[in-house]
Amino acid sequence: MNALPQALLIVLLAPLAHGLMVTIRARLQGRPGPSPLQPYADLRKLWSKEALSSGHGAWLPAVPGVVLGVAVTFVFLLPPLDPVQSFAIDAVGLALLLALSRFALVLAAIDTRSSFSAMAASREMTFASLTEAPLIVALVAGPGVLAALALLLVMLAETARIPVDNSETHYELTMVHEGLVLEYSGWQLAMVQAAAYVRQASFVVLAALLLPGAGAFAYAWIATILVALPLIERAFAKMRLFDVPQLFASATMLALASVGLRLLGHPIW
Repeated sequence: MNALPQALLIVLLAPLAHGLMVTIRARLQGRPGPSPLQPYADLRKLWSKEALSSGHGAWLPAVPGVVLGVAVTFVFLLPPLDPVQSFAIDAVGLALLLALSRFALVLAAIDTRSSFSAMAASREMTFASLTEAPLIVALVAGPGVLAALALLLVMLAETARIPVDNSETHYELTMVHEGLVLEYSGWQLAMVQAAAYVRQASFVVLAALLLPGAGAFAYAWIATILVALPLIERAFAKMRLFDVPQLFASATMLALASVGLRLLGHPIW
């Protein structure tokens, strides 16, 4: 698939992927849950509303565009899904791109003068300092089971999922990503949410590309990951803040092991 059709497909289906995971998690918990198409309805409703401001945060109006632009650029950096002739991606460039989005969100959160937003910004930057190393090493290692597992652990933090974070809660003492976007509303919040959906879908596709046989089974791997993530959220509770670094240490060890095994002639790992 060419870069442009693939990018457009990922952007258009990103809210559906999120909706499917929310529905699957609800069914696993014994609830009917919302429709998989609910994210589209939420985005449409938010986009039609006015963006209100508390009067603080001069950076707020500019940040949604930066965050959405970074997410769309991430999509265009992904290697082709079918067929995958070679896995080629600028690992450092991708890490810096994600850092740009994070920097913009954190800067705006601090500028709002909200203690909860500042606390969330501090936690976000702490997690970011721990996820960049396994992200870069996993992408440098290339396709392999251990590299894919390392990337999936990183994705839990980058997409605000349990056990690292919970994007569906507004409990001030535990939220991370939600604390960064508390001051957004209306069309600004719609852009931030759309960016989160696109970034999440991009990580799912990237993880699928790292798994064996990605060229022939890429779509099957994507479906597997979309089911596996709700299963993880159902099986584990949110981790304590000081336990999260252990998760990223595990991701780093998996990524380094993937590099070592590749050098020893075991590319499947």
